Amino acid sequence: MKTKNNNYLNHSLILTLFLLLSSVKKSEQSKQIPALYVFGDSLVDSGNNHYLPGVDSAANFFPYGIDFGTPTGRYTNGKTVADFLAIYLGLPFSPAYLGLSKSKANRIVTTGINYASAGSGILPDTNNKTVVLDEQIRGFERTVKKILLKGLLSEDAVEKHVSESLFFVSSGVNDHFKRATFRGSRKFASYLIKEFKIRLLKLYSLGARKFLVNNVPPAGCFPSETLHSKPIGKCSEKINKGISFYNKKLPFLLHELQTQLPGFIFVHSDLNKSIMDIRENPNKYGIVEVSKPCCPRNVNGNDTACHPYADFCKNRDTYLFFDVHPTERANQIYAIKCFIDHSICTPRINIRHFFSTTSKYQALNQSYSVSVLNLGY
Repeated sequence: MKTKNNNYLNHSLILTLFLLLSSVKKSEQSKQIPALYVFGDSLVDSGNNHYLPGVDSAANFFPYGIDFGTPTGRYTNGKTVADFLAIYLGLPFSPAYLGLSKSKANRIVTTGINYASAGSGILPDTNNKTVVLDEQIRGFERTVKKILLKGLLSEDAVEKHVSESLFFVSSGVNDHFKRATFRGSRKFASYLIKEFKIRLLKLYSLGARKFLVNNVPPAGCFPSETLHSKPIGKCSEKINKGISFYNKKLPFLLHELQTQLPGFIFVHSDLNKSIMDIRENPNKYGIVEVSKPCCPRNVNGNDTACHPYADFCKNRDTYLFFDVHPTERANQIYAIKCFIDHSICTPRINIRHFFSTTSKYQALNQSYSVSVLNLGY
């Protein structure tokens, strides 16, 4: 009975993903969001770290990208949550900023750019070997002033493009760790929120108006923690509680900005809830392993890193984590929970429709519930 149930759940996930993909054709016919700009860390990095000199954390080797057919610099076996967002919006995957070729630069008005860098954070002191959020935003500023203006020919056209594009920001988990020491607390959360506000205001000053923002995932449940806990597999309550202080403040910050800034609108995504739900209800999603990483398949000592050509699991769709990052299947589940059943994204509406009819949804203190029948599938 359990096998049949899991098979049913897997088929259900596949069917739901098919609905997600089938929306692409319709959205391409009347594209409402011209481009996707991505900022953050390894959860959404599409290959920027590959181009950083002296950085040994680039995911540019197998088995990373094995379900892409080639390593792409993504820290998983396939697609990230940013990729699934692009699919949902009917957009191409946003290319890595540091690997931007001339031909890709000419197409960014229809793709956007991914500035995310693994290991980065909101704070400059989090990791000075990667592209921190400040530098990512400066990269976008250079994009606006040089690439977009050259391609769109006028400042008015650039302003329209930027204001209609979607800005996906997924950052903050690395800030909670400095030199491997966890520093999450109420005081730190207040400080980090204030610093994040400064960065969002900078993006707003550059013309950004539409934001999708992830909260911080439960790092206390990452394999780097659970494989060394007692008992093995137990999450670190200290880490997860420390992160919760920041996560509780984030929605209030976004509401505050929407109240104060004309045209600022957002969707808040509870990435933390998505991962915890999979961990606590794995059978619901056809997941079997929630503590061990897929790569390496056998962890030796304290080393949970996925090394080049390391032995890895074959049944990746049954794992929550590929290394310390979610598998493509876990990212797919996130996409379904955000874009289809709306259980982790607030307000609970069709993101494409929401961001194309902004005036209708200014009062986010109201509750919106949209069934699958209303999504246009």
